[in-house]
Amino acid sequence: MTKWTGVEVRALRTAALRVSQPEFAEIIGFTVAAVRKWETRRETIELSGRYAAAMDTMLDRLTDSERARFEAALMPGPRSASMRTVADTFENPTDIAQRVQALTEIDTDDNVLDILMLAVDDVVHRYEFEGPRRLAPEVITARHQVEAMLGQRRHPAQLRALYSIAGRLSGVLGYMAVNRGRFGHARMYCREAFAIGQLLGDTDLQAWVKGTESFCAYYQGDYAAAVRAAYEGLDLADGGPQSIRLYSNGLARALGKVGDSTGVAAAIAAATTTASALDTGPGLTPALTFAPYGEARIMANAATAFLSAGEYERCLGYGQQVEDRVADSDSVWSRSLVRLDMAAAMLGAGCRDVERAAYLGVEALNTSSDRPIRSVWQRAHELGAIIGAIRARGSDEYLGSLRAWSSSAREFSAPEG
Repeated sequence: MTKWTGVEVRALRTAALRVSQPEFAEIIGFTVAAVRKWETRRETIELSGRYAAAMDTMLDRLTDSERARFEAALMPGPRSASMRTVADTFENPTDIAQRVQALTEIDTDDNVLDILMLAVDDVVHRYEFEGPRRLAPEVITARHQVEAMLGQRRHPAQLRALYSIAGRLSGVLGYMAVNRGRFGHARMYCREAFAIGQLLGDTDLQAWVKGTESFCAYYQGDYAAAVRAAYEGLDLADGGPQSIRLYSNGLARALGKVGDSTGVAAAIAAATTTASALDTGPGLTPALTFAPYGEARIMANAATAFLSAGEYERCLGYGQQVEDRVADSDSVWSRSLVRLDMAAAMLGAGCRDVERAAYLGVEALNTSSDRPIRSVWQRAHELGAIIGAIRARGSDEYLGSLRAWSSSAREFSAPEG
């Protein structure tokens, strides 16, 4: 009898059935939240009772090829220590792809492409649990493998699929580089991804890349460049799904930094209207995703944008609306960033609540202490500058926590140089 932990559940869903979490939840008759919890907990949770029975039934119904994929996904294999994740008992998808490539001929290379596509989805899914420091080596390995395959395979359909995967892997590396504060690398990866999108005529990928370039310029403090990149991306998105991210994460936040509160409001309204038209849902979209942003992610970006524009009450309003959704999510960075924004807004509003702001700030640092990124670094220090100028009870507590947090986070999220 199979022991069902989150590892086996994920192998059943992704390797055997190749379905999304919502599709899998519908098949087995349980909630998406339950599936997400099992997979997030990996081997630290063991299913029993009707849950285990449902998995046994599903396993019995698998075809021979589906069962083979399920068993292969659970087989241990060689993997370097730098690429092994905590509580991860199955192989890196790129390792599997390398073996399949060696065994197959050109007319069956679609198996390799499927696994590489799953590898991109897998990185997006794991990103906020593990962060860029741990995942970047895996993405680089996959990117090199795709580049080697581009030089070996000549079938037009397969070449197009490989280039599409390559473009997304380069885009992911660009996004990760921003979160590590490695802006030079981020710009180069983005140029590569954009060029691939141009080659393929994939304007959706190009628009996504422009959103990441705007994200990069924003954290470099070049807000004019961030605005330009956002507008260039909006032209490419042409009102499509990527325009939501470009309006809220790109344009609104950059306009906030130059004090254009009217522009911020217009950009957030446009993002909200587009999300509503596309029915992207109320949930908190992952920070790294090629999918369109949902309502909660727009609200979190709105809080940041209005804070920068000096609209403190509007920042607090959005922060309070999204706080519960962020708290229920798996995104530790979003929990940190929303708290930091609200803390800064409390210090800018008419009635300063320094003690509450300091408490939120310390909570934000503790939340993401094991996986620091550039955005948390920057906003934590911006809050430190504000609190440091105020002589009040609570200021020293936050500043002391910030110094301790910075000493361990510096290598992975501090500015270049």
